[in-house]
Parts: sequence; C-alpha cells; structure tokens
Amino acid sequence: MGKKRHILLLIAICIALIWGIKVTIQSRSPAIGILYIKGPIIDATEALKTIDNYEKDDAVKAVIVRIDSPGGKIGPSQEIYSRLLKLNNEKPVVTSMSSIAASGGYYIALASRCIYALPGTITGSIGVLIQFVDISRGLKKLGINAETITGGKLKDAGSPFRPLTKSEKSYFKGIINDLHEQFMEVVSKGRKLPMKQVRKLADGRVFTGRQAKKLGLIDRIGGLNDAINEAKTLAHISGKVRIIRPETGKGLLAYLIRQVLGRPSIPLKEGIYYLAKGFSIKYSLR
Repeated sequence: MGKKRHILLLIAICIALIWGIKVTIQSRSPAIGILYIKGPIIDATEALKTIDNYEKDDAVKAVIVRIDSPGGKIGPSQEIYSRLLKLNNEKPVVTSMSSIAASGGYYIALASRCIYALPGTITGSIGVLIQFVDISRGLKKLGINAETITGGKLKDAGSPFRPLTKSEKSYFKGIINDLHEQFMEVVSKGRKLPMKQVRKLADGRVFTGRQAKKLGLIDRIGGLNDAINEAKTLAHISGKVRIIRPETGKGLLAYLIRQVLGRPSIPLKEGIYYLAKGFSIKYSLR
C-alpha cells in the first residue's frame, strides 16, 4: 500500500512539473486581462487589486472591463475609474457592457479608450441621488420619542427620526449638485462632448445601447468578442491571445510560476490549500 502511494505521488509530481513547464511557456505569450464589474458597486478593493496585478504583469498587453452593473456608491466608482484611467496610459483599456452598465457602471466605462455595448444594453443614468426615510410619524403612533444631542446643527441631518428642515434640504441639494457636476465633467471629458450637450442627457434617464451609440455615449455596438478583437488591435497583438480572468493563478503551481517570473504572488499557505483542491489555472485562447 505504501509503495502505491509513493508511485502515485511521483506521478503527481511529474504531471505538476510538465504542467508547470507548459504554463510557464504559455505565460510568456501576450495576454488580455478581464476585469469584471458585477452587481452593485459597493467596494473597490477587489477591482483595484485585479488592476494592479494586470499592470504589473508584463504579459498582459490590454485590459477588458466587462460591466454588468446598475451602479452603486460614488466613491468606489470614482476610485476604479481613476485607477483604470492611469492604467489606460500604459495599456489599452476597452469596455464591454453586458445587460446593464448604468450610473456608476457607466462612470467606470468612461476610463476606456473604446466602449462597446449590445443594442439592448441599458446604460446612461447620468445622475446622482440620495434618499432619506422619515419614520417619525410611525414612532409617534407607537408612543416612541427619539431625541438627539449634537455638537453641530447639521450633525444629525438626514436622521430618520424627524423630517428634513429647509436648510437641510438645501444642504443636501448642494452636495448632490456638486457630485452630479463631477459626473458630467467626466462624461464630457471621456466622450469629448460639450458640457451643454451632456447636461441635456444627464437628467438620470437610461438609454439602450443603440440609443447611446447615436448620442455619442459609447463607441461601438458589439459583444465581448468584439471588445477582445478591439483590444488586440490597440495592443498590436496578432494571432491567438491568452485571456486572463481574476480567478487565474490560484494554487501552488501558480505561486511557483509567479515567483520565477517575478509576478504578484499569493501566500504559500493559500497556494498549498488550492493545490489540495486541485489546479485552478484557467485561461483561454482567442
């Protein structure tokens, strides 16, 4: 029984070595990285980490931002946009919109050299909103009173325990107007459109991909494959190209390859864990 285990272990090591050599050779060929922006935009951490990895990886010649998001928080959207804008100065960034890329999702797309959308993609929604809930009447019916002590008259502005005052509404309106102005400035700069034209479109409405194309909010109608071909052209890549996704490169084998090539790595313990679960180095050729 012990002899069989040793033989199986030897076979596993040989397979790993062969696979390692194969992947090492392939990892030196040109690649396009894909950054996924899915669902509500709440936090930028993972996206920024992926962008950093693509920037440091010399084999990655271009990046596709695949967006399927209705938008989300302003801060994370701006952070991802700014980071992609910086990357775009070094490597071509192309956006591929899926079913929806609106509000913050559209904001992020504006960092690209070229934006693709499907005819039925929902995009636009160039606007900002803030909502407050007033539960004071409901609490009164229940015989509950809420009291707040603040060290500044606007410290509890927007409290759900009382209606907004006129001055508070004006205060929040000023914030929203400034954020809206920032959004419109990014649209004007990214799409090379006059602010006068952008203001007419920036009332929060959404557009189909086809409408957005006519209005100059996107560049071309097409899907992910079209965006990949565009990225290949912009990066001057001929022939087949590797497509790298964020989940690529987990595992001990990936760890060792990255160490040899001097690329961003994952902790050794994590690599051993993933090796136990099986290799997970994934890529495709286009």
